[in-house]
Amino acid sequence: MARRIPPGRARRRPSRRAARGLPSRWVWIGGHQGAYCVPDFIGNCVAQSRGNPVVRRWTGTSWAEYPISGWTGEGPINRIAVAAGETWAAGIAIGPAPDFLARFDGTAFRKVDLPAGLQLEAVGTGPAGAWLAGYTDEPQRVQRLFRRAGGAWTAVALPDGMRRIDDLRASQDGTGLWAIGNGTSGVLAAARFDGTSWTTLPTPPGLGGFSRVVPVADDDVWAATGTVAVHWDGAAWTAVPFPDDYPRGFLEGIAVDASGTVWVTDGGDILHRYRNGAWAPVKPGPYGTMLRAATAVPGTNTVWAVGADGRDALAFRTR
Repeated sequence: MARRIPPGRARRRPSRRAARGLPSRWVWIGGHQGAYCVPDFIGNCVAQSRGNPVVRRWTGTSWAEYPISGWTGEGPINRIAVAAGETWAAGIAIGPAPDFLARFDGTAFRKVDLPAGLQLEAVGTGPAGAWLAGYTDEPQRVQRLFRRAGGAWTAVALPDGMRRIDDLRASQDGTGLWAIGNGTSGVLAAARFDGTSWTTLPTPPGLGGFSRVVPVADDDVWAATGTVAVHWDGAAWTAVPFPDDYPRGFLEGIAVDASGTVWVTDGGDILHRYRNGAWAPVKPGPYGTMLRAATAVPGTNTVWAVGADGRDALAFRTR
């Protein structure tokens, strides 16, 4: 079912959410290399490094690495947004350290300054331009949304009824940008930008918070929490509970291929595939593999998954 594709010389794991496909053979992965921890006798790190950021693109035969200009410090690339000929990469730090954002110019990733004080949580791009979601502390935490226009970031009000945005993704058919997250009352929330304005959709079923969204078209959108996948058909949401053997509360990636098959990973060594109304487990790699992200190449049945086996970064694709 799956073929292992060594992701260059990267060590450790590719980062969560850092795998993205293009409507061609290109696939981007992000992560870090050179991270280490020297533990003491109780397991605390007496010397450590979060490593250097890495972004690579699959050319069809090999992985090509690109410079990341303007990066300082340590840490991984853990967000990649690709659509409408644009590629953005971000390193979202843990704690008070500054986040990093860069745009690909065809030869390298060039740093783009973030809005002042923004702690980044989601990055999206598409025909309507690049978008950022996150929060500022002023002094209380305020959720924010920004759109790139004319080489600058412009603050935009969150869609009606949304309290927090967890993921931003352009529709594969190029018709809009989707946002998922939580509503003002803590329920799940979703909205669509049509190029002019945001429209909030009816409340999806499910509890907790959304983690990922895959908009194929206006009437074919999948999203997921750690307990359930939901599908929007243009008029209503339908809940698709995960199988009994799926560990509740965990979701690392969701992908939808051209056949309509849905793929999800919980961070373990199993991909769960939903086809013809039923879930089935698929094991792409050896025991102990930790799958951190999944993506489908738009318009094809090719699905990629990335992760690590505790030592080396791994990438797999369906045959």
